[in-house]
Amino acid sequence: MSKRWMFVWAFLALAPADSARAEAPVYERRWFYSATNLQVDEAADELIALTRRAAKAGYNGLMLADYKLNILDRVPDRYFANVRRLREAAEAEEVEIIPAVFPIGYSSGLLAHDPNLAEGMPVEAAPFVVRGGEARPIPPAAPLYGNGGMEDARGDRLDGFAFQDDPGAGSFVDGSVFHSGGRSLRLEAKGGSPNRRAIRTIAVEPRRVYRFSAWVKAEGLRPAASFRLLILGAGEGGRALTFFEGGVASDQDWKRVEVVFNSLDQTKVNAYIGLWAPSGGRVWVDDVAVEPMGLANVLRRDGCPLVVTSDDGRTTYEEGRDFEPVSDPKLGRVPWDGEYSFSHDGPPVRVSAGGRIRDGQKLRVSWHHPVAVHGSQVMCCPSDPKVETLLRDQARRVNELFRPRTFFMSHDEIRCLNWDRSCLDRGLTSGEILADNVKRCAAILEEVAPGCQIVVWSDMFDPTHNAVAGPYYLVNGTLEGSWLGLPPRVTVANWNSGKAAESLAFFADRGHRQILAGYYDVDDLSGFTRWDAAARGVRGVDGFMYTTWERKYWLLEEYGRAMAGRPTDDGRKTL
Repeated sequence: MSKRWMFVWAFLALAPADSARAEAPVYERRWFYSATNLQVDEAADELIALTRRAAKAGYNGLMLADYKLNILDRVPDRYFANVRRLREAAEAEEVEIIPAVFPIGYSSGLLAHDPNLAEGMPVEAAPFVVRGGEARPIPPAAPLYGNGGMEDARGDRLDGFAFQDDPGAGSFVDGSVFHSGGRSLRLEAKGGSPNRRAIRTIAVEPRRVYRFSAWVKAEGLRPAASFRLLILGAGEGGRALTFFEGGVASDQDWKRVEVVFNSLDQTKVNAYIGLWAPSGGRVWVDDVAVEPMGLANVLRRDGCPLVVTSDDGRTTYEEGRDFEPVSDPKLGRVPWDGEYSFSHDGPPVRVSAGGRIRDGQKLRVSWHHPVAVHGSQVMCCPSDPKVETLLRDQARRVNELFRPRTFFMSHDEIRCLNWDRSCLDRGLTSGEILADNVKRCAAILEEVAPGCQIVVWSDMFDPTHNAVAGPYYLVNGTLEGSWLGLPPRVTVANWNSGKAAESLAFFADRGHRQILAGYYDVDDLSGFTRWDAAARGVRGVDGFMYTTWERKYWLLEEYGRAMAGRPTDDGRKTL
């Protein structure tokens, strides 16, 4: 769950402010957050105006998140001109600029330099066959997802499905609207259940990569993101293997949507199609399929070996001798550098002339591939040495550009970790890998800018939030102990609103200063008052950040007054 939505969902769990408490203190660090592309002149103009406005409201820090800070080696001159203009305006207003660096969780900017640095999930001994000098995956003898055309049904109940919500009330077999054949599944926002789902159990091979796809038509669907394709392991615990929302507009004609998953250790999975808590509208679903994938987005680096063997595994073939070098030219380049599309088939294994592989021969192929979480988020592999080289280069470039007093490390929502050989060969847990990485990152900043201040998001180092035993998304094993690598001098930007008191106390006991990452696009001052109440009496809480993901700054002044303990517009003293 993203920071924004977790905040909104969990806010009511915080205790209301106690009117008997002493008057609120002034927060020393009064920051506002902005995600701005400074390469766009108009965006730079808007941020300069916002900085001046914030200064008048009492803010003294701008936390700047800009994708371009990851690719400063390739931005045009106007980017640097806009940075100069922003720096001059901020300095004149005595507003500190705190640049975000080190995109460990949302890694597209780092992966733009080398898309092979994505964390790789393993495929082991997938069956291929050589035809015409090219080896490609052997398709299954029968479709893995039976009745994907929705043709077989008894009334509105589909045949062969493990479960279907409200047949005849919220889910219907429709013979008048379909993508192919003569029927589709229609799901409507009505009936007795809050969800509209159809579930089919699918047999899969462990440690293989599959594409789960469907053709979807929508009419008045609200919210559009209520439509999902979801894969859950059918084994104990039912671990989620996909994290996909949307891909569908509220109104659209037939469109193919898809999500890629690795089966991990599962032999069966539950494949869900449907609507989760829709408020209105309907969708039609047809031609659903689960298919094994080939070498799309195959990762090529030392920690992600490609191994091609004979069918019996006794002979290992050599790249460059028995088959031509393998690479996917679309890896991390679609629609732009650092982004990954999974819609293509990927390259074949091309047999070399004079090699040992023969036409018609069956092979076993092992490789690693990235995954996208929530549609687009791909994580880097923090254990590959080249990642640290890129992080060091970014720190140097950002420091030369801004000469900041404070850096903000972007170690948040790290959702895929510890699967490829770069990580596994270290013999560390995921928590230990993250602990080592954040310790090294802090050391890089100290080396580049001695005496600088450092801030990091809280969630991946918080045992009451995401630093858990698991399972957490697609992290392999426990994240416990990640906090052991976090130097006490690093300030924590705490956004764990669901367990604010426990989280604040945890970091305070470890000697960290903290900034409250509040607001999160609510419509009143509750984004301050409840956080402020939870932080009373906690050592080292000396800052508050107006944190908006929707660029909603209409309460900027009210929150500024609240941070300074001044009266709000309605004359009340902020608690």
